[in-house]
Amino acid sequence: MQIYFIRHGRTQYNLEHRFQGGRADSPLVASGIDGAKAAGDYLSTTQFSAVYSSPQQRALDTAKYIVAANQWQPPIQIDDGLREFDFGDWDGKQEAEVQPQSYAQVIFTKPAEYRPELAGGGESYADFVTRTTSTLHRLIDQVGVASTQPLLIVSHGLVTTMTVKALMGVPVAELRAPFVVDGQVMKTVGHGIVDNDSLTVLSTTDNLHFELTTWNETGYLK
Repeated sequence: MQIYFIRHGRTQYNLEHRFQGGRADSPLVASGIDGAKAAGDYLSTTQFSAVYSSPQQRALDTAKYIVAANQWQPPIQIDDGLREFDFGDWDGKQEAEVQPQSYAQVIFTKPAEYRPELAGGGESYADFVTRTTSTLHRLIDQVGVASTQPLLIVSHGLVTTMTVKALMGVPVAELRAPFVVDGQVMKTVGHGIVDNDSLTVLSTTDNLHFELTTWNETGYLK
C-alpha cells in the first residue's frame, strides 16, 4: 500500500519563526489556504482508503480543504498520535527568544543529545518517533496493508519528516542530518523538514519495510 503525507499549510507562527508543536496552534494564512486547496486539486481524483488528520486545527483545516476537492469526499478521522512534536513551554515562543538559547541549537542539530528537561520540557526525539511510527503502523493495520487505495495522513513538518526517516531506518542521532536516498540529498526547508502543503509518499507491502516513492513534492503549488 501507499501512504500519502501532506504537511499543513503555512501559518502565522511559521512566518514568525515560532515553535509550533503539539501544544501550540496558529491559523492558516492566505498562502497556506491556497496551498491546501492546490493540494486538494492535485489529489482530487485519488480515492483514499482512509484519511487521518492530526487534531490540531492547522492540520485539520488543511485536511478539510483537501477532502472538499476530492471526488469521493472521504470522512476525516482524527488521531492524536499525529500531533506535532511537543516542545513544552517553548511552544508558541519565537526561536530567538527561548532560553537557554544555546540549547535551541541542540534541538535543531543534535536530536540524540536533546534533553527536553533542559529546555522547555515536552518530548525527546526518541519518544516522539516512537509515538508517530507506532501510530502509522497501527493505522496501516487498520486499513490493511493489501489495500490498493492509499492512506492519507495530514499532519505536520516534524511528524512527516521524522516519521518517514525513522520508518526508513534513520537513527535518532541522524534525524536532523541531510536526508540521503540512493545517493541523492533530498530537498528540505527550515531546519531540515518538508515544505508546507507538500506531498511525501511511502509504500510498503508488509508494514515493516518502507520505500520512498515521492519526497516533498510541491510542483502543484503556485
